[in-house]
Amino acid sequence: MIKRIVLLASFGMMCSSTFAQDMNYTKQLVNKLSSEEFHGRGYVNKGDSIAAVYLSEEMKSIGLKGFGDNYYQSYTTSINTYPENPKLILDGKELVSASEYIVNPNAKSCSGESELTWITKDVLTNSRVLGDFMKKDHSNSFLAIDSAGLNNKDLYNFAQTMLKKNVFDAKGIVLINGKLKFSARTKTVDYTTFMLKSDVISPDAKKITYDIKSELIEDYQTQNLIGYLPGKSDTCIIFSAHYDHLGHFGDKIYPGANDNASGVAMVLNLAKHFKSLKKKPHYTMVFALFSGEEAGLLGSKHYAENPLISLDKTKINLNFDMVATGDKGIFVINGKMVPDEMAKFNTINNEKDYVFKMSGTGESSSSDHASFHEKGVKAVFFYTHSDNSDYHETTDTADKLPYTQFEGIFKLVRDYTELQ
Repeated sequence: MIKRIVLLASFGMMCSSTFAQDMNYTKQLVNKLSSEEFHGRGYVNKGDSIAAVYLSEEMKSIGLKGFGDNYYQSYTTSINTYPENPKLILDGKELVSASEYIVNPNAKSCSGESELTWITKDVLTNSRVLGDFMKKDHSNSFLAIDSAGLNNKDLYNFAQTMLKKNVFDAKGIVLINGKLKFSARTKTVDYTTFMLKSDVISPDAKKITYDIKSELIEDYQTQNLIGYLPGKSDTCIIFSAHYDHLGHFGDKIYPGANDNASGVAMVLNLAKHFKSLKKKPHYTMVFALFSGEEAGLLGSKHYAENPLISLDKTKINLNFDMVATGDKGIFVINGKMVPDEMAKFNTINNEKDYVFKMSGTGESSSSDHASFHEKGVKAVFFYTHSDNSDYHETTDTADKLPYTQFEGIFKLVRDYTELQ
């Protein structure tokens, strides 16, 4: 018994040492993918394609097999981009893009000068005043909310909802918030929405001058990257992460270190581990890096519609998105939808204490696992719980990542997989 304990301890030390080397690999990978070389892994300057070439080489060096001559699963989409520097001026003062304002990612090119019309508390709480306001012609105005004047979160959210739908048929919208969360869209709308930091505008602002140049690229070719390790069974487990991010807003780049270079690093770490075992796993292991997640789960939806291994032969999808923080623990998103699998994760963690707090959640469409869940495939999404304040901002850089729960998630998933 003592000999067995010593052997197990030695094995545990060896695994820990091996993983320390992989943490170096993780950080190198995240640093590389979030560097300017990859243009934010978006669609300006084909950043996603540059990343795909690099990640294909990583898959090849690990020793993964491809389903064809390479790892690519290509598809096309439309995508709206902002390749040129935007301009926004309030009452003669030019604002700084990406740090003081952004535009909604579905905006068309537009330029001009317009009056700012403010939606006040009186407009929203007095039916007669609201009726008169709605009768007015706002087609040459930008509408803005006086958030300080409202001083009511529910009322402000109600006003924002109306503005986002442009129920007043305004020329454009100005939303004022503390965060500037950029995104990606495949379609455009006929009005422009600016999102501003609250400290760069006051309720007495009267004029907005703007010059936004967008480019809607139709039939843009992008690609998923799919590699695998053959198992004894043709049933597979899919480990996934999206490798795309938000690219450019003019000359400002969104690095996407946590979102989602970290998830890519987790998938490739798992691939390296299972390849290193030098034995055929029971299940075939598929390692999928999806593009187009930020524009609406495009890559995972394409895979789910065109699976390289039949979905009825897919045991589970284990998806990783934003896994490099975690001072508050981790979420297993969708965990409550697969209670038997969640019980296994809890049993492993209760015994090994890999992560200090783990919570399963209900159904969510927040990442690529949803494309599998909608098809009836078991799927969960690992996400580290923190303030994640740099989410979808230009400040999501590699130097900020503490990797608090990264090793724990790796070991949890490793053990879970080896028990299958």
